[in-house]
Amino acid sequence: MLASEIEDALRILSLLPGAGTTYPEAGIDGLRRLYLRKLDCHLYYTFDEDEVIVRALWGARRRRGPELKS
Repeated sequence: MLASEIEDALRILSLLPGAGTTYPEAGIDGLRRLYLRKLDCHLYYTFDEDEVIVRALWGARRRRGPELKS
């Protein structure tokens, strides 16, 4: 279940990298997050015209995002 949910999210992001919501609280330009309902997690990522970079997979129940470095 974990692998298939992440694979589905990555497939979505490869086609529509702007699908997630912005997450400015981390202080990283362009950081976004995508909610993975079945896992109750957020996938934090950045992207440009060439690639999507996954920064973290973080439990949504924590009520705060991960501490990320740019």
